[in-house]
Amino acid sequence: MDELVRRWQRGWGLCRGLPPARLLAQDEVVRGIEAELGLPGRAHEIFTLSDEPEAIAELVAAAGPETWVTVTTTQREDEVAAELAATGFEVFAERKALMSINLADHPVAAARPEYAVELESAASQYGAVELVRVVDPAGAVAARGMAAVVGTDAVMHDIHTDPAHRRRGLGSVVMSTLSLRAVELGATTGLLMATADGVQLYRRLGWLLRATMVTGRSGPGDSGAEGGDLRPVLASR
Repeated sequence: MDELVRRWQRGWGLCRGLPPARLLAQDEVVRGIEAELGLPGRAHEIFTLSDEPEAIAELVAAAGPETWVTVTTTQREDEVAAELAATGFEVFAERKALMSINLADHPVAAARPEYAVELESAASQYGAVELVRVVDPAGAVAARGMAAVVGTDAVMHDIHTDPAHRRRGLGSVVMSTLSLRAVELGATTGLLMATADGVQLYRRLGWLLRATMVTGRSGPGDSGAEGGDLRPVLASR
């Protein structure tokens, strides 16, 4: 699972316009990935590469103030939540899902005639992302989404349909358009982190649930770095 998390995080970071993440290691063993978000209450986010209690404890100890820690797990969701809470972290009730698909199997969906689909590439200092917008007759964005292609992976992000335009298949149109574009760019695998609501849409499109992501956050004055042994190594991309 650790390799899948690394692959997803690279594309997720590109979609969010983040600088390359740092690998956190102890005794030359990489324990997690630290992304710099710079947001209020979410200055950093650490993604664990193992759901073992010892690994979680090490990364929590290394977390600074206003840091989120996300643990990806396949069988220990409740235990992980309890372990994070026991350290004093605030654990979010919503658990997100890590999902994947073979892009060759992704269904193709066309927009209804009254909508126009716009696709463009946007470059940043860290890499390019593909942007899709579905526009209504008045020119307003009815649905949107983006993807970052890293090697043979396409990481989907920020898939959203305006409430006034829901139940018209526009989410499927966005995912279809992004998937076709990603295949053109050489991607074979789709990856994404889904909310509880999003999982239903993606499952209908053939996406597979790979793991659950449990997240907690430290407070503004919390810091375990004083006693932590983890050290940053080279950036993850």
